[in-house]
Amino acid sequence: MRYAAVIAGIVLIAGTVASPLAEDLSVRLPGVPVTRIHATFECGADGVALGLPSGPFTVDYLNAGENHLAVLPIHGQALVFANVISGSGARYAAGRYIWWDAGARGVTLYADGVDGHPKAECHAVEKR
Repeated sequence: MRYAAVIAGIVLIAGTVASPLAEDLSVRLPGVPVTRIHATFECGADGVALGLPSGPFTVDYLNAGENHLAVLPIHGQALVFANVISGSGARYAAGRYIWWDAGARGVTLYADGVDGHPKAECHAVEKR
């Protein structure tokens, strides 16, 4: 139920990335403030091969208490990533994808696992 608090913030974000026919979803978790960070990234040809846009794109980070989500545009739709255990940095997972922000070491999108699978090295363009 704790992840549900963050989902309320996703509705607005998902609607901007997904089709205009997207359904609204709101979930309440009283007393837990939601912090939003919008960051712009570029990932080049490897990112496009994995479904990311060819130019700069926005990733929305939603944090509520111990819940941390990232919303990325994959194959033209908003895909919601949940924070998972990481030895370093912030690691998010959604379906077959891993979005790993390792701070100074950069950000990488992996498909089908981390070791020896397709990946795209990305770099931040702007954070607000």
